[in-house]
Amino acid sequence: MTPNDGTFRFNIFTSDEIDKDMLRAILAGGLALSIKAEQGPEKQGIAMKEVIDYLTSEFISTHSFENAKFISPQN
Repeated sequence: MTPNDGTFRFNIFTSDEIDKDMLRAILAGGLALSIKAEQGPEKQGIAMKEVIDYLTSEFISTHSFENAKFISPQN
């Protein structure tokens, strides 16, 4: 992590042995730790909701049922 003008820049370098699933697990663990770092359950809940809202806005369109096949594929 590199602090730069009030922002943080993260660079992730991995070997070829780290696949996408492993990388997601590592990043999810880091995200969980950042939420747990908040003081008290109320602030943790707010941080968790912000993360969920962000991911929902990035990946799921509530106006499109086409996304449902990625959430619950039939085959």
